[in-house]
Amino acid sequence: MKQFRIRDGENADLAVARLKREIKVLGKGKPGLLRLLDSNEDERWIVTEYFPQGSLEKQVTKFQGRGLVAVKAFRYLVQAVASLHDEGIVHRDIKPANVFPRHEEEIALGDFGIVYTPDEGERITMTQEKVGPRDYMPPWAPIAERLEEVEPDFDVYMLGKLLWCMVSGRLKLFREYHRKPLYDLERLFPSDADMPIINRILDRCIVEEKSHCLSGARDLLLVVNEALGLMKRGALPLDVPRPCRVCGKGVYQPQGFTGAAALIISRYDHNNVQVGGIRLVPFVCDYCTHFEFFAPGYPEEAAKKK
Repeated sequence: MKQFRIRDGENADLAVARLKREIKVLGKGKPGLLRLLDSNEDERWIVTEYFPQGSLEKQVTKFQGRGLVAVKAFRYLVQAVASLHDEGIVHRDIKPANVFPRHEEEIALGDFGIVYTPDEGERITMTQEKVGPRDYMPPWAPIAERLEEVEPDFDVYMLGKLLWCMVSGRLKLFREYHRKPLYDLERLFPSDADMPIINRILDRCIVEEKSHCLSGARDLLLVVNEALGLMKRGALPLDVPRPCRVCGKGVYQPQGFTGAAALIISRYDHNNVQVGGIRLVPFVCDYCTHFEFFAPGYPEEAAKKK
């Protein structure tokens, strides 16, 4: 049971309003949210499902170095947040302490005390009140006062930091440093081919400028779905370093043939008449020199899908 108490100096009406918001959101019963079992607004308490092992903050190494498992569980949470964003609801407090693993591929989000809802009328945060955990807040959010325009990208930034915590097994990523050597997942887990793909997810979330961040969890869900497809197939985009599948020691490097030196395979129709060519890009292992070819512009449908 979670019981709400009025903190010193806190407005009682404000605390009750926060309790009501949490009950209202959890009462929707959305998958991916903490299950609300009982509540009493007058007595200021709620009962939710119990997690004997605690939050992800207490199990920070649960997904450490397990890229595919972590992203599968993360997707479940992103889908839940996307359903909230569809209704204009923004959580604003996504962090390991508020995320609870149910099992390997399912995690639940709790603590909706500072949730923003579009129909809330009077704001439940005061003008000079800081909202959200400092270590997980986007840099475009004011630190010393209330955020006047609450938008879903606030949650997207936090979700990115949460994913980094899950995979790294650490609780804190300093600023937008996920590409710095000390924090880069590709350096922390160099033998895991999924880490470059996870970094691409982080690149769309953990950013300095608001304009570079995905606008909401629905857009993030599309990015995560694409990443999971690549990870399940063991595939990598051409701009991501690919470990050599022969020696296992080197990395394939594009050779960059252009113009007259480009490698072209002729195309013929059913009458054996030449109708064009397929430009090939060779990738050569920088250790054993094994090579593979890619035709990034053929067929045309593949080029449109990038």
